[in-house]
Amino acid sequence: MPDESLGRILDAAYAGMLEQGMRRLTMDDVARRAGMARITVYRRFARKGDLIQAVVLRELNRLLKAFDQAVAALPTTEEQVVEGFAVTLRLVRAHPLLGRLLADEPETMLPQLTLEAGPYLAVARQYLSERLEVPDAAAVAETYIRIALSFVLTPDSAIPLGNDEDARAYARRHLVPLLPPEGIN
Repeated sequence: MPDESLGRILDAAYAGMLEQGMRRLTMDDVARRAGMARITVYRRFARKGDLIQAVVLRELNRLLKAFDQAVAALPTTEEQVVEGFAVTLRLVRAHPLLGRLLADEPETMLPQLTLEAGPYLAVARQYLSERLEVPDAAAVAETYIRIALSFVLTPDSAIPLGNDEDARAYARRHLVPLLPPEGIN
């Protein structure tokens, strides 16, 4: 059974971050939006940073579910890599909270996606490596994640990635060849 109070807190924090950003978000505001006492929020999250991390992890898990839906029926690892890259770029670039925070508060969001990204990278790496049926799957997964994150954080590029077809073409040409040959460990 899902934890309703946790969901309400995360929903309230997401709405607050979307409306006013991470910098101006307060635990009092989250409690008010969630219709809870402030102490209830603090019992779950001792620090605002912990709450923000929980919101980001929940959004990451939502993205990973959408990723799974997009690639699950594809028959080969190569096709999954190609489609997975395209769908990842599309979903992440269109994410309302990420877009708002990168545009309006890059100084608060960029550390979350670079220096402090370890927890998010670990979740995504484990998720993807469990689905890649290749030798050294964790290293391959991490490489793919870091490449996609680079294109999200620095969209200006000589590489055309403005739509899904461009992303698929890039993935076919540059990411599929990174897959290790079967049987090599």
